[in-house]
This record gives sequence, C-alpha cells and structure tokens, in this order.
Amino acid sequence: MQVEGEESNVGGAKGGGSGLLSISLHPLVIINISDHSTRFKALSSGKSKRVLGVLLGKLEGRSVEVCNSFEMSHKEVEGKIKIDMEYFTIKMEQYKKVFPSLDPVGWYSNAVQRVPVGEVLPGDIDLHREIAKTIENPLYLLLDTTDGAGVRDLPVQMLESEVHMIDDTPTLTFAKSSYHLETEETERVAVDQVSHLLPAGAASASSSMSSHMSSVHSAVKMLQKRVVCILSLLEAMERGEVKKDHRLLRQVASLCQRLPATETGDFKEDFVQHYNDTLLVTYLASMTKGTNSINDLIDKYNVTFERKSHRRGLF
Repeated sequence: MQVEGEESNVGGAKGGGSGLLSISLHPLVIINISDHSTRFKALSSGKSKRVLGVLLGKLEGRSVEVCNSFEMSHKEVEGKIKIDMEYFTIKMEQYKKVFPSLDPVGWYSNAVQRVPVGEVLPGDIDLHREIAKTIENPLYLLLDTTDGAGVRDLPVQMLESEVHMIDDTPTLTFAKSSYHLETEETERVAVDQVSHLLPAGAASASSSMSSHMSSVHSAVKMLQKRVVCILSLLEAMERGEVKKDHRLLRQVASLCQRLPATETGDFKEDFVQHYNDTLLVTYLASMTKGTNSINDLIDKYNVTFERKSHRRGLF
C-alpha cells in the first residue's frame, strides 16, 4: 500500500533537489525515531535531547526504500557532536546478519528546536560529511519532535546532499526531496496499535471497533448529563424555585416532539431485529466457550483414564 507524501514535502531548499530520486519511507522508521527521542527525553527528566541513527533500506537505481533504522552512539565535545564509529561498525555488522538485504542509505536526527521547512540544525553539514565517509551519498531524515509539530502535516523532512559552487568554492548543501509513505500489512497493524496508546503507555484499545465503541460511550454519557441538567431545571421551574423561561420551555417542547418520530413500525422492527442479532451472537459465543470447556474436560479425562488403564495392566 502506498500513500503519497504531503504537498509541503515536495520541492527543494536552497535551490531545490534534483527530483530524480524516488524515496519510499516506511512508518516503522518514523516510529523508531519518535521512540528513540521519547526515551532519551524521559531519561533526561523531560529535557529534549538530540538523537542520531542510521537509516536502513534498499537502493535500486534511483529508487530508495527506507525500511528500518538503528541508533548511533555519540557525545558532545566542545559543542560539537562526535559519532562513535566503532559502535556504528559493530551495530551494522549485527544488523547485516539479521537483515542481509538491507544496507545503510542515510542517517536521521530529531529537531530539539523548531526548524523552518528546508533548513537544518547547526552542525548537520559536518555530521553529514563524517557519515558520508562510511555511507555513499547518504540521505538525511530530520524529524521535528518539538511541541506542536505535526499538527497539520507529517513533521518529516527528507534531504539530499548537493555540491554547489559558491564564490568559486565547492560547498556542500542540503536539498529537500519529495517522498511517499509505503506500508505493509504488519506495519499497518503496528501503527493502529500505537495510535491507541495512552500517554502513560497502556493500550486504550486493541482494535478500531474498541475505539469506536469508546467514542460512542463518551457521547452517550455526555448526552445523559445534559438531559439530567435540563430535567433538573424543569423540576426547579415546576416547584417555583426558578422563574419560568417560556422561550426555553418552547425549545424543550420542540425537542421532545422530535422523539416520537422514532416510534414507528419500521423503527421497532429494525430495532428488534438488531437486538435479536446481538443476542444470537452472544448466545453463540457462550455456546462456543462452553463447548471448548467441555472439550478440554474430555481431553483431560481421557488422558487420566488412559494412565489408569496402563497402571492396571502392569499388575
């Protein structure tokens, strides 16, 4: 399944990208980066910290499919980020044994401060040069993890490196590239589960049906509160505790007159049919559960009886 990227992700920065590279991005990569950033933020007592990692994927001609990622170890020395290349080499060898078809195609980072579209963080050029010594023509994925990011568009920038002549000097720059999301069945299940996680980390629902029923329950609960509020006001008016508001009473009367419209023969027949279907499904589930319990009991009885028969035969 393929989903086209946002229109805001199309186009280039600093002159624009070549546009010849077709990039497919899997949601697993975005989830990995978000999880990496969230864990480091939690370990830092809520303070956002920058994280780095390697993008894994498949490169066929001018088509790049970014499928997975892993973290990179780094440290800051005199305000500059230094990557642990030994850790990178060991990690890459381990991933190559598990995923032999995936190769490093780039690197990623999170934005701990709001970055304008098409721009990068200070020091990214130097990091890109260092990584380019190990990965040929690496891509750069920048995920904005600041508060409020991704409200309208996916906060992901995919950047390519280009060399431009500036003042007769070859200068490395980044050019924003277009991409599209590509998902598989297993990824869609994982993304659906992640979308139902509460801030505390517990799953609020395991399926779309559970989420829908939870929304319906909340709506009915809110409706009940409002009906009780109106009923309390009408009772207070009847007792003379509150001055009668004829405009409000006309609105309540109009609302009540709409309710008998559902008391029709077609509605009752449809309602009874749905009610009977629900009861039938419940009965079938109970019968299936009971049958399963009986089968387990029979299996245990047969095993026990068979053992006793063998023991009697020994004497």
